[in-house]
Amino acid sequence: MAERESGDVLRHSPRVTRRRARTRERILDVAEELFGAGYQAARMEELAEAADVSVGSIYVHFGNKAGLYLALAERAADQFAAYLDRAWQSDCTALEKVMACGELYLRFHLEHPNSFRFLAFDGFGTELDQVDQELRQRVGERLDEILGVFQAHIEMAIANGEADPSFTPKEAARFLWGAWNGVVSFSLRNDRMALTDEEIAACLRLGRRMVNEGLTAPAYRDADGRSRARLVGAGELAEPGRPGTAGERGGSAAAGEPAEPGPAAGR
Repeated sequence: MAERESGDVLRHSPRVTRRRARTRERILDVAEELFGAGYQAARMEELAEAADVSVGSIYVHFGNKAGLYLALAERAADQFAAYLDRAWQSDCTALEKVMACGELYLRFHLEHPNSFRFLAFDGFGTELDQVDQELRQRVGERLDEILGVFQAHIEMAIANGEADPSFTPKEAARFLWGAWNGVVSFSLRNDRMALTDEEIAACLRLGRRMVNEGLTAPAYRDADGRSRARLVGAGELAEPGRPGTAGERGGSAAAGEPAEPGPAAGR
């Protein structure tokens, strides 16, 4: 009995827990790279060798290959939510926060290029019927939560008089989500429709300007009829928990990011 209790203590010790967490993250990092080249072609033996773990360890942590895919989708959603928090925690107006999300989506894509397919995940090409339904539901609920917060800020922009009340917030949130995914998906193509990161950035920034003008309420426009909402760059939004220039008026774009014209300039 004493030996059994001693074994239980070791299995649940902080050191063992940290080691298991590191192993899990290492498997996810390797799987993100392998699945980025194609889910069906990825072999568990290849993944185990690259992660320096046994195949059995992968199954212990994730159940099966599709469970590993869903775990990547859950991690990508959490990472993306952390990016959007930079907009929500700023002192920008509600409409400026909504528009900033497009820039943060671009930053997420550039810094986590392989996470996009999991963020836009629909499970196509995976054996999702073999996956723990609780995990699958958790991923769906996490994405719903992210879209719910986004929708709430569109509602706030309407309530504040910044956004046109003729737009339905739920539909607007899903359109923007789908539009961002659609533009970034051009990076996955292998034909003449493929876009470089620079071209994707240009498309997303043009789209932000178009949507900003379209969403703005008539009363929230300047004398020339342009939106008064600024298009805030990612460099103006501090990372959560770190000091920065979040929401500063008239701030410049981050290094490497072209500054977008203000409401009354260059449009």
